[in-house]
Amino acid sequence: MLGGRLCERCTLTDLLSTLLDDGSGRIHPPLIPLFDQIRTMQRPVLGLGWIQSAQPRTMLEDLAAGRLALTHEAFQQLPNWRTAAYLRDLLMQSGVLPLKDRQLLLFERWLAVHLAAVADPEHGRLLHRFATWHQLRKLRAKANKAPLGGSPAKEAREQQTQALAFLAWLTRRSTALDRTRQADLDAWQSEKYSTRRPSHAFLTWCMKNGNMPVLTTHSRQTTTQAPMSQHHRISTIQRLLTEESIPLHSRIAGLLILLYAQPATRIVRLTTSDVINDGTTTTIRLGDPPTPVPAPLARLLQNYLENRPNLDTATNPGSRWLFPGQRAGEPIHPATLRAFLQKLGIPPQRGRTSAIRHLVLQAPAPVLAQALGYHHTSTIRIAAEAGSPWAGYAPGTHDQPTQAGHQNTDEHRPLE
Repeated sequence: MLGGRLCERCTLTDLLSTLLDDGSGRIHPPLIPLFDQIRTMQRPVLGLGWIQSAQPRTMLEDLAAGRLALTHEAFQQLPNWRTAAYLRDLLMQSGVLPLKDRQLLLFERWLAVHLAAVADPEHGRLLHRFATWHQLRKLRAKANKAPLGGSPAKEAREQQTQALAFLAWLTRRSTALDRTRQADLDAWQSEKYSTRRPSHAFLTWCMKNGNMPVLTTHSRQTTTQAPMSQHHRISTIQRLLTEESIPLHSRIAGLLILLYAQPATRIVRLTTSDVINDGTTTTIRLGDPPTPVPAPLARLLQNYLENRPNLDTATNPGSRWLFPGQRAGEPIHPATLRAFLQKLGIPPQRGRTSAIRHLVLQAPAPVLAQALGYHHTSTIRIAAEAGSPWAGYAPGTHDQPTQAGHQNTDEHRPLE
């Protein structure tokens, strides 16, 4: 029995009505869509647990009373940023706040805190200009085309962090930015190269805009892990197809990596509409046109579509994502997906490398790129490295896409 009532949903509705009361005995009108979204969630006990926490209760009461404005700018100023971001996601999902890219909003908030902590005013102004005219412009352009994943925002944060580190490093050497010499830049790059590599974007921007002399930035070839062996890859495919004790979402994600060489960042952006079933065949939209799916994987996909996780909270009712996350309107995070696979002994990067190297031996690299969503220069390079007989095949428009996972080879017999 909860709150003197037998019904969890009734208790949730009563508590929400109290929290969202604008002082007139009724729910603050702009918050009615939020009220409806939370009270109708599939598992109301989860909603009860959330609104009984101090921070969400305070924020909801402040919204209802008008102490917290219903604007993105107001939410950017709140100190409890995790709770604020979660509530803002719900407000966008319910239509109370206009939709904005979540990763972009989180970066803007981080950037404000980062710049406020810069001790040197001149450094702060320069980093602000770099953020405004290079980073934010680039991120906003990407967000206008498609939702940002976590990687672009993470890269932008690393660029800012290393840009500040470079300016502080110059100060310790008593060197002004506009007096930087090649020897200085070589010394900076030679120390902790992998950590300092994100500073290249800032350095290039400074040179282009006359803040420092035009110098040479050096790039090093990073070492990559060896791909999975073909035997390991095929045995893992068989395991994912047949072992029912493995969570279904992990099985499908693993197969998309090992059969179609898809990175986790692209897998999490797939939607349910990207899986197409015309009644006789199943295809998946990884590139253009969609790629055929072999029958065993098609059956797994159909089963998964009928039993997707993370749909029983207020955050993702009717989510369009193939792999819904726990945040409103967001898919699962790529790092979370990789962690699931690592626990199963499936290395995502090494598995993807193995898959693409095998596929370029089976079909022309430009055709493969078109079907799997790669740039043709990447697949042509991989084909040349692998000694593909198709390495000389010219890019262009091709009518017959590759049927990844359906080649008539011994390695793919488990799918027949």
